[in-house]
Amino acid sequence: MTATDPNPWLAREKPELVALMSLPGITPRRMRDMLAVFGSPAGAWNAVLNRATGEPEEVARDWRQRATASSPDAMMSRFAASDITVIVRGEPVYPAMLGQIHDPPFVLFVRGALPLGRDCVGIVGARKASAYGVEATRSLAEGLAAAGLCVVSGAAYGIDTAAHDGAIKARGLTTAVLGCGVDVVYPRSNAKLYEDIRHSGALVSEYFPGTEPKPYQFPARNRIIAGLSRAVVVVEASERSGALITADFALAEGRDVMAVPGQVFSPNSKGTHGLIRAGAALVTNAEDVLVELGLSGEHAPWEQQQSPGHSPEEEALLEVLAAGPVDMEALCLATGQPVASATANLSSLEVRGLVTRMAGNRYQRCRPR
Repeated sequence: MTATDPNPWLAREKPELVALMSLPGITPRRMRDMLAVFGSPAGAWNAVLNRATGEPEEVARDWRQRATASSPDAMMSRFAASDITVIVRGEPVYPAMLGQIHDPPFVLFVRGALPLGRDCVGIVGARKASAYGVEATRSLAEGLAAAGLCVVSGAAYGIDTAAHDGAIKARGLTTAVLGCGVDVVYPRSNAKLYEDIRHSGALVSEYFPGTEPKPYQFPARNRIIAGLSRAVVVVEASERSGALITADFALAEGRDVMAVPGQVFSPNSKGTHGLIRAGAALVTNAEDVLVELGLSGEHAPWEQQQSPGHSPEEEALLEVLAAGPVDMEALCLATGQPVASATANLSSLEVRGLVTRMAGNRYQRCRPR
């Protein structure tokens, strides 16, 4: 599906619209005001060149200097040379669901390929995620990507990174919505993830290339995550988590909100449990999400895809670990296995991707890779 816009001249005057986005201090509200006053992007751009925008003299002079330094067409050529696609409202390739929200971006800067025609699910959560949250997110993202959905998140630490990583591991599609320019890597440690996302979907931003991250830009980008998605799933969130802002945007736009239950003693569970109490669908795996969206039946849930053939000792360990992370001493007590035997069995399970070792000699069950 694609979007249409009641003002198709936005697309016809695309270079001028994009050039307006390059002006320092420009905001969506100021852009709307300028388009309303001057009638079109080209009209607003001419006003910038003539210092007739009504801005204070210092701002008007700065804008004109910048406007005369590079033409709109030259900007578009630079983007093309940098593999940055520019999509504006009114173009057929503008995402339809995003175009339906209250405040859709005028412009999207894209590296990679948007998942047009694919159902998208947003997965968001805590930056300081627990091992449980990371594993739950990867499992969820892998299952959704394997089912043909695109996983949308924000490329931040923690849950966001795990969501993109899970979709990539499933060789599926993923989209990262950024709070900075698409040519700015934030956090820096996610440079490789950015490249992987480019080849498995798209990096997307409403901010002009080169824009550095600022705190107020991240809540704004959350509306785009919600806008692109049929549903938003929250995995681990404190009571003041930014993930809850994304959930609020989703609710405001009539999108489904779902949450993964967390560990009851964790502060990161307060936000998700609050959502569930308020009526968000409780989901534990990709199949639950597909059922909620009416897409179930095409793919078996991951629990049915686990590798058979575990030994009785391995089955005993997996059964204990199903309740959550457990240390070696407790595992040996619960299963009656000597330390040497339990260590060997856990190593075998770890090699097969069924168990992961955590800090403090604790082990956690996970989805097979």
